[in-house]
Amino acid sequence: MNENLKNIEELLDFSFIIDAYQRGYRWDTDQVYSLLTDIDEFTLKFQSFYCLQPLVVRKIDDNTYELIDGQQRATTISLILMFFKSKSYRLRYTTRNTEESGINSFIVNIPELSFPEFTFKKDLDNFNIIDSLIFRHWKENIILNNSEIDNVDNFYFYKNYVVIHNWFEQFDEEEKEVFKHKLLKNTKVIWYVENETTSDEKIIEKFINFNEGKIELEQAELIKALFVLDIAKTPNAVQRQYEENQFADDWNLIEHQMGDDKFWQFITSNKNDENIANKINLVFQLHNGFGKSEDKFYNYRKFENSFKNSEEKNKPNWSKITQLYNGLEEWFFDRTSYHLIGAIIHLTNFNISTILEKAQESSTKVKFRNELRKLLGNEFLTEKFNLELIKYNDITVFKMLFLFNIALTEIDDTETFFPFYRFYETKNWNIEHILAKNDDGLDTFEEFKTFHREIDTLIKASTDEEVTLENKNIIKVLLDELAQLIYESKKGVIKQKAKEINDKVAEFFSVDDFNNLCLLDQSTNIKVGKKPFRRKRNIILKLDDEIEIKPDTYIPMGTEYVFSKKSTKSEFYQIDYWSLTDRESYLKFVQNTISKFLTPEQDERN
Repeated sequence: MNENLKNIEELLDFSFIIDAYQRGYRWDTDQVYSLLTDIDEFTLKFQSFYCLQPLVVRKIDDNTYELIDGQQRATTISLILMFFKSKSYRLRYTTRNTEESGINSFIVNIPELSFPEFTFKKDLDNFNIIDSLIFRHWKENIILNNSEIDNVDNFYFYKNYVVIHNWFEQFDEEEKEVFKHKLLKNTKVIWYVENETTSDEKIIEKFINFNEGKIELEQAELIKALFVLDIAKTPNAVQRQYEENQFADDWNLIEHQMGDDKFWQFITSNKNDENIANKINLVFQLHNGFGKSEDKFYNYRKFENSFKNSEEKNKPNWSKITQLYNGLEEWFFDRTSYHLIGAIIHLTNFNISTILEKAQESSTKVKFRNELRKLLGNEFLTEKFNLELIKYNDITVFKMLFLFNIALTEIDDTETFFPFYRFYETKNWNIEHILAKNDDGLDTFEEFKTFHREIDTLIKASTDEEVTLENKNIIKVLLDELAQLIYESKKGVIKQKAKEINDKVAEFFSVDDFNNLCLLDQSTNIKVGKKPFRRKRNIILKLDDEIEIKPDTYIPMGTEYVFSKKSTKSEFYQIDYWSLTDRESYLKFVQNTISKFLTPEQDERN
């Protein structure tokens, strides 16, 4: 691509073709207002020009370009130039046009239409009121006897021209001319010209790349427009205003909450779903069904058909959408439901649609939660997830540790909600060996002495049933050799001997068993991996001043429990090593925590 800058005046002789793959013109009132005020407030005292985002084009001939990206800005500027009755570049549509030339005759005639009057107060509520006012005027005065022009594209063209018209009411003629000069002379676009030989398929691909996330947003806006259009048919003006305001409040609340990471990662395991760029669309999918993945406008068309073809009583009911959302929100704030649903969403193949089905089938909240427990029990209370059998490399280990941490949060910390969003902010999780599988991270003589002491204590504390006498003697001989090497300060040979000892410990103590495993994020794992137990403990519990754990690092509650040894009885408690007794206690604790989490509640109403 060739990069350059052009002021608006340099574009006036051009024609821009807007092809069928483009989304419609959808700038909102606040976006038009921001553009107008930005240009107005621009001054040469501080900057040489006001710069807009790129126009990406493909040259067709000397004065004609296909507009690949920048339609929203280009259209808004053309509406401003129309207000000034100034010469403007031409926008030609392969769709949304009424003439073979591609010129949209509706746009050309907008200045001849009537407009509602209003003033700006520079806040979102004011913008919502303005939108409602324009929409009402559109329905009652513009399209009442001209149904052929009634479409979403024309409404946005009209709405934003009205916004521009009323915005300039605050200026006298001299001030308007100053603004016009700034627009033509001092406002520039970044000008990208795509290679003329680029194929149509590549151009569409580039458009999608430039506008990643925008197509699905259009679906939400179109659905919003359908409901607004329907509300506008309410004959009573007071009721209509109430419904419009209520709808706007509901929409803003749901859209805001769905965009919150805490809420989003509770109801879905998708962190960045490109098919749900505006996350409110998930609510519509749950209401209507998901359709085929390649159908980007499935929900919009379904709503549109329902509005057009249904009897009044069967038309889409906004209250059903809000009821659906309210159900999700109720579960979000109920700790037990929150943890059960979160576990199902993130650890099974079921999605939120399954949860909704279970809710509809259940007559009480307790029955609903017990149905959720049954789903989890059918998955995890099976031989496949037997904690005494699964090993380090089994894919089930991560799921069981994840489930353990959710269950532990629910049962042991009654004020806390498990942070699913934090779990997904952490890019890479590692299964950490509590008793290190490889201690080749040892470096100083002090570390070798600690390693010697821990292994010696571990061997002495082990019963003959846990580790045979023969195997104990093998390690004792190796420990004696290590002690002599430490005494002689033979560092290079020491590392090899420590590795030999650790290999034997890993063999005799089955370090790959579940009772020697926990979860750690990758950055913390790099700091603690291959270190002796006590050193790991001090780092993870932030008792080590030398090694800093990042403040935003998320160490799961279950991992903190491991290194605090909260599952070990006091008579067996020691902080130097991870013993077989610790391991047995930990395994039972995990089993009991998960079992308690999945045990059905008693419904007192039965």
